[in-house]
Amino acid sequence: MSTPNATDQYTRFMVSLFDEREVQGIPKAFQSFFGKGGADQTVFEEDAGTVEIDIVRANGEQLASLVNRGQSSDTISRQKNTTDEVFTNQVRKWPLIEEESNINSTQLLKRMAGENPFSGRPRMDRNRNLAMKLHFDQIRKTCRTMEFLAAQSILTGKMPALLGTTNDDLIYDFKRKTAHTVTVDNAWDSGSQTILKDIDSACELIEANAYMTPNFMAIGDDAMAALIDDSDVQTVADNRRFELIEVSSMNPVPSEYMRFVNAGWIPRGRLKTPGGRILWLFNNNQRYTNTSGVSTRYMPSDQAFILDINARFDKYFGPRDSFDLTPDEIAWMRNMFGFNLDAGMMPSNVAEAGIVDPRSFYFDAYRPDGRKTVVMRSQSAPIFPTTQTDAIVVLKGLID
Repeated sequence: MSTPNATDQYTRFMVSLFDEREVQGIPKAFQSFFGKGGADQTVFEEDAGTVEIDIVRANGEQLASLVNRGQSSDTISRQKNTTDEVFTNQVRKWPLIEEESNINSTQLLKRMAGENPFSGRPRMDRNRNLAMKLHFDQIRKTCRTMEFLAAQSILTGKMPALLGTTNDDLIYDFKRKTAHTVTVDNAWDSGSQTILKDIDSACELIEANAYMTPNFMAIGDDAMAALIDDSDVQTVADNRRFELIEVSSMNPVPSEYMRFVNAGWIPRGRLKTPGGRILWLFNNNQRYTNTSGVSTRYMPSDQAFILDINARFDKYFGPRDSFDLTPDEIAWMRNMFGFNLDAGMMPSNVAEAGIVDPRSFYFDAYRPDGRKTVVMRSQSAPIFPTTQTDAIVVLKGLID
């Protein structure tokens, strides 16, 4: 896949301004697991309609061979390891996020905030100002959708290409082992809970199937309350110096976790399990409005997940779904919006470890018939594969 290092002037300018003004206001907690700002973990595709997703599976990795000197290793009978790299069993189309917003001629007759009523702003300046505001709003909506998609990838091991779909051809399956989605036998607020055993068992799955060391636990609000109220946890913490410690200046979050804190994960403490595993606990209260109009948590309050923050989770961004601009359209956009797209490409301006990146957006505008409206459009085609997919275990059914 190609990896372009530049983008057009219009897109770069819009996203660069958004980085400076708005980036702190978007949800990015789940997105912070993906890409991690590394060029080798973020893929940009400009010209392919389908994608194959890279999945790394460690389970079954064998030891290297020991052979007698002077002997060929070909004589040793062993099964060759062919399961490290697998792909989706079907080629999938890129998803598409598309937002459109209109500017009509009547809006250009209205004064804008800060405009002097005795020296009116030219209508074209108002058009450019409105275009910027509309694109900013489109970025916010797109980033909320990206956060939802990233959360679905973490929590389910799958990502929809169309919201609400049940069609397998429109769902990206990242091949997580079924056993890594665990419905606990005893809810954590049931009175007969086995919370610490559940956590250690989840960690063991990651160690056995991903050969990684779990060190991060995200936990929903209700599940966190149940853990704190658990009599076994309280007894061990009080009497045996069990390390469930509130984060404080005496026990700061290690630096490798700060990118998650900056992205919106709230540190709650450090847990040393009976099995000797050390997990940092986090929760997240950010919300979105679902397709039914209901305010919903990205992190379900009755679930938890455990992972290794060093696991590789990639980000893929696909091509736009529109024709290339013609010279006439470039000239029109220069007049309407003040951007000379013939000036050549400019380097990308990446902010917030790549959460908002000009290379993941495509902005343009077009004229419907009648010359009374201009339509602002933004497109993005994101996929969030959990590449080392068995490095995650999700715990469900924690609350009755």
